[in-house]
Amino acid sequence: MTTVPRDSHISMRYVLIGLLAAPFAWLLQMMLAETLAAQACYPHDHPLGAPLVSWMRPAIVALGTVCLVAGAFGTWVAWRNLRRVAPLKLGGLNGERRTRAELDWFLTHVAVMTSMLFLFALIATDVAVAIVSPCRWW
Repeated sequence: MTTVPRDSHISMRYVLIGLLAAPFAWLLQMMLAETLAAQACYPHDHPLGAPLVSWMRPAIVALGTVCLVAGAFGTWVAWRNLRRVAPLKLGGLNGERRTRAELDWFLTHVAVMTSMLFLFALIATDVAVAIVSPCRWW
């Protein structure tokens, strides 16, 4: 059994990837998929029963897959950062200056929670795309 090496601090680049990859993947998926569906299914405020372009459904599925992979990668990086950061005994709050290790500890914990939440949102969005047609009323 191998042990995970614990560093005193980790690269801020990896912290930001773990913190922002999954939320940006979800935001990108929502913006592009909704825009594509709106333009293909409701041109000039006139709803259609089927999309104008035949490649809309495969494009939305491919976009969802790419965004899910990006979100999973961000979650993996956040989890890896959490495993690498040293556990801390947080000191008092008497106006003491925080150390870089405490900042890394806090940001990695926030990154894991955020990434897991948005990974769940990506999965839920992909399930909704699989169940509901974008050109039908809910």
